[in-house]
Amino acid sequence: MLFQMEKRDASADWAMDLINNGVLPGYSNGSYVGVSALRNSDVLTAVSYIASYVARFPIIERDEKDRIIDDKTLYLVNKEPNSMLDAYHWRFIMTVSAILSNDGFSRIVRDPLSDKPALIQYYPTSQVYIDDSDTNNLKYEFTPLNGNKTIVEEAANVIHFKFFTYDGIHGRSPLLSLRDEINLQESGIQTLTKFFKSGLKGGILHAKGKLNKESRRQVRKDFEYAQADANAGSPIITDDTFDYQTLDVDTNILQLINSNNYSTAQIAKALHIPSYKLGINSPNQSVKQLNEDFINSDLPYYFNPILAEFESKLLTARKRAKASLNFDTRKETGLSITDAVNAVKGTLLTPNRALAESGRATVDDPNMDRMQSDLNSVFLDKKEEYQLKGGEANGKEPGKSADPNESGAEAE
Repeated sequence: MLFQMEKRDASADWAMDLINNGVLPGYSNGSYVGVSALRNSDVLTAVSYIASYVARFPIIERDEKDRIIDDKTLYLVNKEPNSMLDAYHWRFIMTVSAILSNDGFSRIVRDPLSDKPALIQYYPTSQVYIDDSDTNNLKYEFTPLNGNKTIVEEAANVIHFKFFTYDGIHGRSPLLSLRDEINLQESGIQTLTKFFKSGLKGGILHAKGKLNKESRRQVRKDFEYAQADANAGSPIITDDTFDYQTLDVDTNILQLINSNNYSTAQIAKALHIPSYKLGINSPNQSVKQLNEDFINSDLPYYFNPILAEFESKLLTARKRAKASLNFDTRKETGLSITDAVNAVKGTLLTPNRALAESGRATVDDPNMDRMQSDLNSVFLDKKEEYQLKGGEANGKEPGKSADPNESGAEAE
């Protein structure tokens, strides 16, 4: 629906809401959330890891028997949500927006005839307002930049990424809980920067005689200028009216600042990623094991809300009752070759299903979709027929007598 822009009351001041929630920078909230948070290398690394994993795995639909269903609706989230954006970057920016700015919003444009999703349009958080005056009938208001109209949509037509929420309506960025940790990290970096900018010097300049306040200020200014920036490290030249005494620097403090991993570990914890992803606490495991553990243990914190949102907004009620959506991570976490072979021999999986579960392409052969038994790997439905061959039944082979003298008697 389209509406002309109207002046909202003070309670609906979306700009102030964004400032108070830290989405837009303000004097009171610092720069710990929003795009400005990416200036912190640990935050940038963590967010990049999460968003890239969310974007790289395709979404698949499975029925009640765990079989994969071909659903054309998933083309929008796997290939092309609209003509301006590919699916990888759409999911990437939606995830980044939800982590940094509390929420990620996209509008579903439905086919007027079939009511099926036809397009998915992304909107930055600053262009979306949630009207929650009636919590049983939420409205999303989209106001594009340089637009003179506001698009109002029901919740059913909006894909809303929110990884943490306290009311089920608004998301909350995990970075809001890292204000002190990021501030501590930045303070340590500033301390190191100032230390090296000063030319590794610190000292007391004694002047013979009595100086007034203005003279002391001028001497300090001239001395600092001589030792600042490009002049840092230059020889100090004084006459006999001044006596310069250096101060000893406790390098242990600098080592503590440089080696302090507390803030990095807290960022990793708040964003639900293992600390080794940020370069600390390298475990003694293979890369494959670490990657599988990350996907299976940590990423569901992000995967599950996304899947729930897709099922709710993209699938019909009838389809939701019989099917579910999943991230297809089999190429990373699928069965090993040994496990796949054992599953086939143990009649747990068909050969084609074993190939699929190990992240490999299936074979276009009907026999590869049949269960196999361990009797020289024969098909399960042929096992009894093979057992009857060779005289196993009643001690004789099919078409032959069990009495060894019978054939001789017939010959006589």
